[in-house]
Amino acid sequence: MDNIDLLLFIVGVMIVLYGLYMIYGGGGGGGGNVKFNESYMEVLKAHEKERIFPYRYFKDETGKMIPMVAVTAFFRDDRARDLFDEYLENGVQIIGITSYKSFPKAVWDGTADETTANYDFDYVDRIQNWLSCFKNPHEYGFSINNRLINISESDFYDADEKDSPNLKKYDFLYVCFDDSKTDCPKDGWNAVNRNFDLAQKCFPVMIHEFQMRICVIGRTKCGLKEKYGDKIEVHEFLPYHEFQQKMRECRYLFIPNIADASPRTVAEAMIKNIPVLMNRKIMCGSKYITEETGGLFTDETDIAPAIKKLRDSKKNPRMWWKENYSVKRSARLFRDFVVECFPGGSFDDIQEIHFYL
Repeated sequence: MDNIDLLLFIVGVMIVLYGLYMIYGGGGGGGGNVKFNESYMEVLKAHEKERIFPYRYFKDETGKMIPMVAVTAFFRDDRARDLFDEYLENGVQIIGITSYKSFPKAVWDGTADETTANYDFDYVDRIQNWLSCFKNPHEYGFSINNRLINISESDFYDADEKDSPNLKKYDFLYVCFDDSKTDCPKDGWNAVNRNFDLAQKCFPVMIHEFQMRICVIGRTKCGLKEKYGDKIEVHEFLPYHEFQQKMRECRYLFIPNIADASPRTVAEAMIKNIPVLMNRKIMCGSKYITEETGGLFTDETDIAPAIKKLRDSKKNPRMWWKENYSVKRSARLFRDFVVECFPGGSFDDIQEIHFYL
């Protein structure tokens, strides 16, 4: 083989490799140049009904499913991992969403197990386009090769038309579901994710210094009633609509969480005109906190002035939310981002992209 033949051989190999790269999404994070297989739509619809973790599925403003999925957390089994390639082979576009702890960065808080510690897949390299809520995306593995937009599923709420000021029975609402039916493990998933350790350090300040009442959803085996009496009311997990009603009975929402990716309870509180006191170290969600919507604190050493400022100032988170977020506004922004990521494809003629709930 002379030099020209060798050169042609190398060029040919590079073309083949590039084609495979584009087809299978290496760094492209979508269907590449593969045209969507229309007959595969019925499979996608079945997957959406099955709610295959960690995928999310989407529809346009008419309710019609679109050929795109999102990876929202680490793969927990071979089926989910294999589906990634199957979706690409059928021309389904794939994006990523940072909605589970530090994903795509390895979970660092001690709550990872064999089903969530699957780090052998390079999510950041295989998926180029992301809805990312992180304040410093580079700290979570993203680079200039990734296209990011700060959109969270928690953006997709409409503000309530009115609040219910006469229903208030509690000062703070704190949500931290039970990790056990018999005891109160400190290293439980909810205890860590909702930072129950810090919450316990803040409760005495709220109760003894400010004479506040706290409603806790969860933590039923943690001795809170025995310790604080009628200053704390503890409830087991509540159905969605009962929880929303309980939230309306609270003046403020307490979010000491750190290892949390934009909790939806924050949006659910603000649309009801309930201000939020949030840990400034939270991974995602502090974008919602302004002078109009709530306040930030760090730990038990500075929560007292944060509570005083919150209590003594006038807030209107519902109005702020109405001016900055809504289902339609977020769905249009999401659509524009997807068109930018996948131009000339299946999304140019739609106006909005919505999550299947």
